[in-house]
Amino acid sequence: MKPDASGYTLVELLSVLAILGLIAMLVWPRYQVLTDELALRQAAAVMARELRLARQSAITYGSECAVVFRDDSDSYLVRQGEKSRTVKMHRGVETAWSRFPRDPTSPFDGSRSACRFLPLGTPVQGGTVHLKNQRDQSLYVVVAPVTSRVRVTEVDPGI
Repeated sequence: MKPDASGYTLVELLSVLAILGLIAMLVWPRYQVLTDELALRQAAAVMARELRLARQSAITYGSECAVVFRDDSDSYLVRQGEKSRTVKMHRGVETAWSRFPRDPTSPFDGSRSACRFLPLGTPVQGGTVHLKNQRDQSLYVVVAPVTSRVRVTEVDPGI
């Protein structure tokens, strides 16, 4: 470049773009792992919130409320009386298994289980839902049998 000229040469611009491309190429895989982990945590938090809401709805309306899970599914059903709604989890997150009793509305479907809350807010039985993402990372949503406490943990509690 001439001493009195301002600006950058084409070689300088291309070298900066090459360096930025290299940095992006190195960072991208870690970004994907992070987004998958965040999607799993978000899905577990939403599921815990839905279980707490189902418990509160059972108390408020004085009727049983259930959250129905299906193994290897990316959604679950919240049911109260005749009303029901489906909650879809984030892309790549699914229910691996559930340790709740079978859903009484479909007793012959072994892949369906239900966390049912009675009008007093107590669950019929405590249990655990195992969530996993595409990278086989796991989180467990646990409902305590007597206290109805809902929590998310990284370790299988065996309930």
